[in-house]
Amino acid sequence: MRTYLAVIVTVVGASAPASAHHSRAAFDTTVEVTIEGVIVDMLWANPHIYMTLEVPGPEGRPARQQVEIGPLSTLGPLGLSRDSFVAGERVTIRANPNRRGPGHTVVGLAATKSDGSVYPLHVFGGGDRPAPVARRADSLSGNWVPTTQGWQALVQGSRSWPLTEVGRQGVADTVSQQRSQAECAPWAVPVFMTFPALFTVDAQPDVVTIRFDWMNGARTIYMNLAEHPVSVAPSLQGHSIGRWDGATLVVDTVGFAPHREGVGFGVPSGERKHLTERITLNDDGTSATYEFTVEDPLSLTEPVTRSVQWAYRPDLEASGQSCDPEVATRFLRELAE
Repeated sequence: MRTYLAVIVTVVGASAPASAHHSRAAFDTTVEVTIEGVIVDMLWANPHIYMTLEVPGPEGRPARQQVEIGPLSTLGPLGLSRDSFVAGERVTIRANPNRRGPGHTVVGLAATKSDGSVYPLHVFGGGDRPAPVARRADSLSGNWVPTTQGWQALVQGSRSWPLTEVGRQGVADTVSQQRSQAECAPWAVPVFMTFPALFTVDAQPDVVTIRFDWMNGARTIYMNLAEHPVSVAPSLQGHSIGRWDGATLVVDTVGFAPHREGVGFGVPSGERKHLTERITLNDDGTSATYEFTVEDPLSLTEPVTRSVQWAYRPDLEASGQSCDPEVATRFLRELAE
């Protein structure tokens, strides 16, 4: 990239995994650049935050550089808040460049302030982590965040899932993936249960409800049903029934509506998608183990079983950010330019 983008530009050959984040396809995740500049503006929106920097431009004239950042839903648990950056302060941004070249929006990975503090700008970006929470959970009820390490491993591992021809075509069709993910709609389970954003579990005797701090997502698990109703209206999250196996919540879900990315990571799902989940509060009281097995003959040649750790986070509150359709489709307009 030419020097008018930044005071410092560093290129590295380390590869980075692709993610379910819709606009990552617009960026070269195998290359990193370093951009130093002064913050001009911050757009705190969902599903993206945008930072605008003033950087040295051609012939020494100031230029504007836009940096796309993840949402507070994922970055809040990593220590980022609306008070983290203010206009007028100088920062150094580690980022992936735009595939269209200099002058276009980059995706931020981490930001270093003049005092040396580091803030993550993406779940794959690194940066400071909050101190472990001392409080212990005595049940699954409460606030939880799947670990970024678990999410990264799941994303990486999804590349080797046993796919049918339909599944392989779905992963290859990035254009329809981008359109699907720009609809301000939540993802389907099980991916939703592994995404490192805050969600709140309310476990009652007859029903367990889960509310996500991402796209106003929610699901209901019925604990007073021995089996699914004969006729279930298909839906994004399906129909879930649960039972306790000792300290483990076992959930069985059917009745999924076909979806472009219903299995996750570009893999579509059909009407025969079936999900089994096991959620166990760990002995330390500060974490839980989430294990899922997903079956879908449309896209998978055999069931996929994976597990992710959840961190207990009673210190966090929901970001309160609603999805802005204008911001959600912004990357599509940029791709069309």
